[in-house]
Amino acid sequence: MKARVLRAVVGVAAVLIGLLVASPAQATDGPDSVRVYYPGTSGSGGYARADIDFISRTEAVCRNFTVRDVCPGDGRPVRAQMSVVDANGIRRHLGPLKADTNGCGPNGTNFGTIRISDVRGVARAGLWVCVYTDSAGTLRCATSTGRDNPYL
Repeated sequence: MKARVLRAVVGVAAVLIGLLVASPAQATDGPDSVRVYYPGTSGSGGYARADIDFISRTEAVCRNFTVRDVCPGDGRPVRAQMSVVDANGIRRHLGPLKADTNGCGPNGTNFGTIRISDVRGVARAGLWVCVYTDSAGTLRCATSTGRDNPYL
């Protein structure tokens, strides 16, 4: 009887210790967004959002990619594109640079689905949004935290 109770206690302890051991973060697809303020924290600036889905080690799809010029309007264009970290840890901005065409409307401009790929592998994908001068000079940018690729 004592041996059976001891085995049960040891088994339960082993399971509990297994639960306490840190495991790697689970990589998931899902929504991502980023906000840039210009000037300062005035409320003006830009916003980008999308649902990021990984389809392989080297490809990601950005669904419902939306760019919004945030009011009150500052007269500055807002553009966004996908930001990726490759398997070597190098961050780059890939895909088409998209600009809000609704002025500072409440919904922004939805560009649908954008697919990006990188032969080095896409370890992480996210969004990058910037406020520009009228001559396309960058004033301020922000990068989202993004999503990890479950295929790596």
